[in-house]
Amino acid sequence: MNSTHEPPQEGAQRFDPREADAQYRPFPSFEEWSAESGVNSPRWERYAETIRELKRTSPDLLPLALEVVKRAAAWDTGAIEGLYETNLGFTLTVAMEVATLETLAEQKGEEARRLFESQLKAYDYVLDFATQTIPIAEAWVRELHKVVCGSQDTYEVQTPIGKQRHPLPKGEYKRNPNHVVQRDGSIHSWAPVDSTPPEMHRLCEELRSDNFNAAHPVMQAAYAHYAFVSIHPFADGNGRVARALASVFTYRAESIPLLILKGDAEYLPALEAADRSEIQRFVDFIFEKAIDTIRLTEVSFKAAKAPSLEAALNELTGLYIRGLQIREKAEADFRDSADEIAMKLFNAFRDRLSEGLNSIDLPNVVTVGSVMSGTGAPLRTKYHVLGDKSWGFTFSSAEPFRASVHRSFQVEVPNDATGAETVLIRCLQSNDIFEAAVSELSPEPSASVRMRLSVWNDKLIPEALNELSTRAAALLNN
Repeated sequence: MNSTHEPPQEGAQRFDPREADAQYRPFPSFEEWSAESGVNSPRWERYAETIRELKRTSPDLLPLALEVVKRAAAWDTGAIEGLYETNLGFTLTVAMEVATLETLAEQKGEEARRLFESQLKAYDYVLDFATQTIPIAEAWVRELHKVVCGSQDTYEVQTPIGKQRHPLPKGEYKRNPNHVVQRDGSIHSWAPVDSTPPEMHRLCEELRSDNFNAAHPVMQAAYAHYAFVSIHPFADGNGRVARALASVFTYRAESIPLLILKGDAEYLPALEAADRSEIQRFVDFIFEKAIDTIRLTEVSFKAAKAPSLEAALNELTGLYIRGLQIREKAEADFRDSADEIAMKLFNAFRDRLSEGLNSIDLPNVVTVGSVMSGTGAPLRTKYHVLGDKSWGFTFSSAEPFRASVHRSFQVEVPNDATGAETVLIRCLQSNDIFEAAVSELSPEPSASVRMRLSVWNDKLIPEALNELSTRAAALLNN
């Protein structure tokens, strides 16, 4: 795909390239950009401190969490451009390294595997650059294009005789106009061929300016991304380069890439709003994506700390020499309440956790069941608990070392929900919390919420089994 804007349909009308060149609107200077937008710095600091604390306390585990985020960013950056199809579940599989590269090729094709490897190398290339204090130069951007498009040999071109595949010049500025006729018949103009080198020079000058280097990393990432795609300097791969380029500044600030998922519906509308000089909307989008990345990193970190499911089950099997058949699991009879938005989140959580419980091949010395019990007081003031029952699960071990561990969860909802408030799912035994902003849940939980929820779910079962093993071992030793 040649852009982050929607491409023309087959048989789209032709246009005069000279007329389209004349319609190009040069990207604003950073001074103009920053004068029209701002960042909620106090809110950013609250989330950024999470990453800083993990750096201080767990420098060995944090890279594992960051690897999950990087792989998700590298996979979905190609899906956004239409290079291959994906969904949230498959993105999570790739990010968590559940599937090997060979499995990826089997399910998505060899070309998708090669594209992903190039995109992953590009994010490693960006990370290596971000750890240095070298200013961004045109030569570096061209090299980034070479890396991110390393396995792509051709790109699609709309010609007078239809679509054709042309060789992709990697690391070279475009040789032909790449304006597009949009579905409504209007022309979207990018920098003319002759203007591309001076515009890229101007962009790099802006990225090296004192004002830019002193700015908030979200402002830097948003500006670099938007200005770059406004030029569209390469024949193809501009969207992938733009997202990697924006990640330089989030990497430098807080060691995180900028994660934009295929399911982020606000992405293109926010870019189009910036084309109309509605800059704040795009800055806000980049801000929320950076916050999402921090949240996913935190949840992935907790998952990395949890014992593996295999290790927990092996430990339990080793403790017992005889057992009884597993009792039938009680079905959850959880009553929905009137808080529809919160219930959508809780139902997604419960369904995912139930799938995990049903998929475990438990030894016959362990029984799993679903439980409902009373609720506790809400953790925060001006919140109420959804319904009068909590839902959860119980693991029980067989004689002669009978032990049990249970986890119950309740939903806590703000009394006066606004877009900035958050809905909580809280484990009553451990106070472990999953939270999502109300604005992320309407009309349906966003792709980012569902991805964070899946990662959080995946750590709950092995943690409970590990605690059961500890309790059973204590009985064995008495």
